[in-house]
Amino acid sequence: MAIDQVREAADQTALVEAEVYRWYNLFFPWSRGKCSQSESAIKPLYDALDDDFRVVLTNGQIMGRADYWARLWSLYGEREGSPESHIIDLSIEALPGGFFLTVFDLVKDGIPKKKVDSALMRLDPKSPSGVSWIYVHESEHERAAA
Repeated sequence: MAIDQVREAADQTALVEAEVYRWYNLFFPWSRGKCSQSESAIKPLYDALDDDFRVVLTNGQIMGRADYWARLWSLYGEREGSPESHIIDLSIEALPGGFFLTVFDLVKDGIPKKKVDSALMRLDPKSPSGVSWIYVHESEHERAAA
């Protein structure tokens, strides 16, 4: 692989990593009611969802883009007082065609369960961050003893 290809792949992976953190950095204040309850505060998350976006929630419910927007909107302030989550064990695997498989854990200090998210993402110049979310699968697991 030529050095330019290696550099481009690293840049694309960094873009995907930044999108994971961007998403959480917008969602956290929204879900805790620490920002204005305005569309502009949360719409960048919606705008990063692919037109065919699907999510499987921890309860097994499957939602498309429009239903997920309603869910995001309804979560304003719902998690007030909940500890901040930390993204750990983030892995990003580049796939052919500008797609990426992303897997990460969300953990909260003092909480014995962790949320594990896997996401299929792709490079997308129409998305605010240059990356769109196609599919997310959320699950919840007991954390391993430290």
